[in-house]
Amino acid sequence: MSWRRTQADLRRRTLKNFDSEGADGYDALVGSLSVEDEAAYLTDLSRVFSFQSGMRVLDAGAGTGALCKVLSRAEGLRITALEPAPAMIDRFRAKSELSHVRVVEGFCDAIEDRAHFGAAQFDVIVSRQLVNGLYDPLTAFQNWHYWLAPGGAVVVVDGLYARSAWSGAWEEEIDVLPISACQTTALAPYLLERVGFEVESVGPMSSANELPSTRTFRYVVVGRKPQLESTLEDKR
Repeated sequence: MSWRRTQADLRRRTLKNFDSEGADGYDALVGSLSVEDEAAYLTDLSRVFSFQSGMRVLDAGAGTGALCKVLSRAEGLRITALEPAPAMIDRFRAKSELSHVRVVEGFCDAIEDRAHFGAAQFDVIVSRQLVNGLYDPLTAFQNWHYWLAPGGAVVVVDGLYARSAWSGAWEEEIDVLPISACQTTALAPYLLERVGFEVESVGPMSSANELPSTRTFRYVVVGRKPQLESTLEDKR
């Protein structure tokens, strides 16, 4: 008997929790940022990473589009959203300001998920409040590494959630998800390093954390896929 339920079981529960009603609740509470929230996110992200026009950006676990909307304020980004729940995608596509974003349905933390995209398809992979909900964060980070071009970056935004933050239908997932109730900013960058990323920065989302709308401490990690490592891989 395994020490936790299977990934397939978790995915079924996740899609059930994010049915039409669940997607509406998520969009109201998490998926829609105020203008003040968006400005704070842009300020915090600009301190650690510079988004440049023409960059191919993947938002992993895009939900109903909150982070894509923030990124759309940066000029010239070519944004793709990866989201597994059809109801969440429906809410995403209903937002006219996100009509330019390509949407792909799928998860990202199993080996078979790697087939969603080819090698070196993106310059940047971003996520917001996804890592704490990954069944297999190491495999997700390996997939991201594969999808990134040489020298590409990951930008992970997440929170330090207590066990009490997981309530209702989500309470049973606390001991299924390895980073569900993590209280240190060290784990995500450590795992990124284990799959070959060079961590450039780890720190608080200072502007976002000062807002009354932020109830859980947010942090951001930036990792880089090395140029040399990718070059050596290509020669094999």
